[in-house]
Amino acid sequence: MRHVFMVLFVVCMLPGCVSTKTVKADVPALQAGGHQTVTVTRREARSFSAMTAGKATFGLIGAAAMISAGNTIVRENQVEDPAIAIAKGLGEALAGQLSVPVKLANGTLDASDAAGIRKQYPDGGLVLDVQTVNWSFVYFPTDWNNYRVIYSVKMRLVDTRSGKLLAEGFCARVPENTDDAPSYDQLVNNGAEGLKQRLKQSGEQCQQELKTQVLGLS
Repeated sequence: MRHVFMVLFVVCMLPGCVSTKTVKADVPALQAGGHQTVTVTRREARSFSAMTAGKATFGLIGAAAMISAGNTIVRENQVEDPAIAIAKGLGEALAGQLSVPVKLANGTLDASDAAGIRKQYPDGGLVLDVQTVNWSFVYFPTDWNNYRVIYSVKMRLVDTRSGKLLAEGFCARVPENTDDAPSYDQLVNNGAEGLKQRLKQSGEQCQQELKTQVLGLS
C-alpha cells in the first residue's frame, strides 16, 4: 500500500496536476503587429526522476535517490530535453506564419514571468519560451515491473515591446498501463533508447497540441 501512495504522490506532484490557464494567441493581431523577429529561449534542463519500487520504500531519501538516478541516466545516455525540439518547431512555425526570422536567444532564461522575460530580452521581438516542467518515469501502482514515461511542458509567448503575455499553454502526457508498457531495462538499455523514443513521441504530440490549440497555427 505504501508503494501505491508513493506513486500517486509522485504523479500528482507533477505538472499534470497543476492548473494552467490557456491563453490562445490572436494570430491576425500578431500578423498586423509589425513584429521583426521571433526569439526562442532555452532553459536549463530540470532534474529527471527515475522512480523504482526499491527507491520508493525510503520516503524522502528515496525521492532524492530517484532524482540522482534519473539525472545519471540522462547524463550518461545524453537524453535530450524535449523542450529543445518543441521550441525549435514552434518557433519556426510561428516565424513562418508571420514571415519574420527566428533566432535562438543567447544564454539561458531564468525569468519566471513575462516581465522578467522582457527584461532579459528587451530587443527580442516576440519571445517564445518553452520549458519542460516535468520529465520522469515511474512504475504503475499495480504493476511494479512496467513503467510509464511522464512528460509535461509549458509554453509562453511574450511581446517584449509591451511586456504583454500574448499566449500561454500547457501540455502533459501521463500514459495508461497498456500491453506495450516498457520494463525498466527496456527504457534504459541500449543508450536509453526506449526512454528517448517515448520522450520524443510525447514531445512531438505536445508540440502539435501547443501549435494548434495555443498558437492557433494550422
